Amino acid sequence: MKKALIIGLGFGLAVYKPVLTQLGYEVITVDMDTSKGADFSNLDDAIRVHGKFDTVNICTPNFTHIKLARKVAALSKIVFVEKPGVANSEAWRQLCFDYPETRFMMVKNNQYRDTIEQFKLLADQSHTVRVVWNNKNRIPNPGSWFTTKELAFGGVSRDLMPHMLSYYVALTDYTKGNKLYSNAIQRHELENLIDTDYGTVNHDGTYNVDDFCEFEFKNGNTTWVLTANWKDNLADDVYISFDMKNSAAKFVLGLCPESAYKSMIENAVTNLNNDVFWKEQLQQDLWIHRQIENL
Repeated sequence: MKKALIIGLGFGLAVYKPVLTQLGYEVITVDMDTSKGADFSNLDDAIRVHGKFDTVNICTPNFTHIKLARKVAALSKIVFVEKPGVANSEAWRQLCFDYPETRFMMVKNNQYRDTIEQFKLLADQSHTVRVVWNNKNRIPNPGSWFTTKELAFGGVSRDLMPHMLSYYVALTDYTKGNKLYSNAIQRHELENLIDTDYGTVNHDGTYNVDDFCEFEFKNGNTTWVLTANWKDNLADDVYISFDMKNSAAKFVLGLCPESAYKSMIENAVTNLNNDVFWKEQLQQDLWIHRQIENL
């Protein structure tokens, strides 16, 4: 039976374990928090018992990604790293260079939604495309590693914007676009935050990251506006919209369906020996890293 390793059981338990089980993998889980019911509380024990894996999903805090990816690289055929990947594009490039026999992919699950081909057709007809993820009050655990720049590398620009950039990469020829502007700013202060819809507020912690981020690209005749916002105090509003010459369309996105994660993993496994596929993955991942590392 194929073996899949999941490191980090927050998101990993909710999404990847059921998906990988459905795909017929023996799923091995690792999490230092023993209350989450992982098979192992440390990675070394999992490696000692199981040796090698067909796939690895790294779902841990951002600052741990690179160390874990390097630790499992020689032991896995494919390593999926949750967004935002690693600290910068050079670190990602070096990781892939150092382990040429291993396939690396920054998770880009939204590219595998059932509606992606429909979105491509609409984008080709549009003069303006907007991809928006606005939250009323969803700063993740203010005062934790999420909001500490040296641990998360950034705020909403590293949390939600990679999803917006992933859509852009999937729906157009991103190599031919021109960035008109990018902006990442901190609008809120920890001392003024009372609560959040995602976790709890630690007023003794750190909050030094951006909580609003926006990009604008021009690609051919189409303007792309990508917006990510942790807290606007208005409403949750996650959508993609297409403004065409004589019509418009708007699609509420919501959370990515489980089927998209399943398709992403299946597609990667099917293309395991397809160098063209992995060369394109590398270019996409480097491009996304470069956009958010320069904010």
